[in-house]
Amino acid sequence: MNAAICVWLTFPLFTGIAATAQSARVSNSHGLAPSLVDGIVISPVPTGPTAVIDTTMGRITCRLYEKEAPVAVANFIGLAEGTKDWTDPVTNQKMHGKRFYDGTVFSASSGVYIVGGDRLGNRKGTAGYTFPSEINYDLKFNVPGRLAMVDATPDTNSSQFMITGKPLPTQDGKAPIFGQCDEASIRMPADITHHILATDNDPQQLVVINRITIVRKGQPLPRVAANVKPIIPPGIKRPASVPFLEPTGPTVHIDTSMGRITCKLYTKEAPVTTGVFIGLAEGTRDWTDPITKKTMHGVRYYDGLTFHRVIPDFLAQGGAPRGGQGPGFKYKDEPNPSIPFDRPGRLAMANSGPGTNGSQFYVTEHAVRRLYGYTIFGQCDDASVKLVEQIDRVRRDAKDKPLDAVVIRRIDILNDGERPAAD
Repeated sequence: MNAAICVWLTFPLFTGIAATAQSARVSNSHGLAPSLVDGIVISPVPTGPTAVIDTTMGRITCRLYEKEAPVAVANFIGLAEGTKDWTDPVTNQKMHGKRFYDGTVFSASSGVYIVGGDRLGNRKGTAGYTFPSEINYDLKFNVPGRLAMVDATPDTNSSQFMITGKPLPTQDGKAPIFGQCDEASIRMPADITHHILATDNDPQQLVVINRITIVRKGQPLPRVAANVKPIIPPGIKRPASVPFLEPTGPTVHIDTSMGRITCKLYTKEAPVTTGVFIGLAEGTRDWTDPITKKTMHGVRYYDGLTFHRVIPDFLAQGGAPRGGQGPGFKYKDEPNPSIPFDRPGRLAMANSGPGTNGSQFYVTEHAVRRLYGYTIFGQCDDASVKLVEQIDRVRRDAKDKPLDAVVIRRIDILNDGERPAAD
């Protein structure tokens, strides 16, 4: 299995929620006239009222699946309009006649979806109650703009919802869909995600839900709601600044099929990591071929591998061997509080948990302090960050693997005054 970055986002990555025996399972086909979203036919067509979500970045308009997900829709409407009682997760007080969502903020998940309805900023700021999932197998995440419930474990739906920015087939049969956003709204998750992640979740630049209005049949769309004072979750804090620590090690040139990434290494601060990386790059460190199981001696490890995981506004990850089992050894983490993820272009090791570093590395697009605990072993220059942004935006599949390979042609380690062999 390829090493993966275990990321705790401002809102964690959606868990693989399995439907349980207690979940309400529905399978309806209404034979309604099909409609198009992003060029794809959707069916069944939502026939319920429309949710108009006015935010500080624009309006999102979604039609609700009232017939297919009656419980989720009724709950969402009740919280939006203030007709459903809820418990404030901060004060633990019962709230009556108060709109839940107005003033709350969105969190983001690396271009995949945005999440609203969390008043604590830590996945626990719900309405104080739960209800079962309504899994409808006719509703799939085959189009962007799906409006769905988010729960930490099966059948614990409450207030939190997500709006998808791209198809998410891995969530089919898991996350209960209760609405579909229109063509004009399907770019909003990507735009909001870019804004949130590019500012590293800076509380001064939050994306706020000003108002959610429910529009029934025959009613006109409301005027755009005015900006309201944001309810800043206590879990969201502005990160402290740390003086930049200049790397003093050699320079690494990562020549790819899309251009060159240039970084300076932190050899003093991460001696084990940089030693392994340099050894694998130059072929001075033995490694095990994951397919033949033979020990490779004097063979350059990275040349010909690819960037196999690319996520806009997050990172480009590469260095996975063809067999996916790593170089045949693992080594410890070397996190350093003096080198946080507080700026773009951090070169760091990917792993599948503490002490499982191998060969996979990544370069970040923005500051991503949520990646605390991973080993940063280099800093890439501004031109390289621009290249990483291009790499992250190539066509990719549902697992974020480029459809057209981005190849690592060669990695050279250069001391001052040296030139790479490719020049």
